Amino acid sequence: MSVDRTRQEALQRMLDFLDFLREKGIHFTIQQKGEGSLTVSFALIGARVEADFDVDGMHFSVFKGSEAVETDKRILDELIKEHWDD
Repeated sequence: MSVDRTRQEALQRMLDFLDFLREKGIHFTIQQKGEGSLTVSFALIGARVEADFDVDGMHFSVFKGSEAVETDKRILDELIKEHWDD
């Protein structure tokens, strides 16, 4: 796969995630903390989340007493349901 195609897919992955947050009504910010990656930060009730996107994928940290880094998106989906959805 070409580098341009990989970058396009990485960008699309992030844009899809931002659309998901907008659909949920979750406010977010985007920062570039390191070269080659972007961080999406948002808060849920009882938790703060930082999701880092780069060409290799997405990983995130949840700050609610533990600062472990997660990579399974299902955990993030459940976290949003638990702390945001009615």
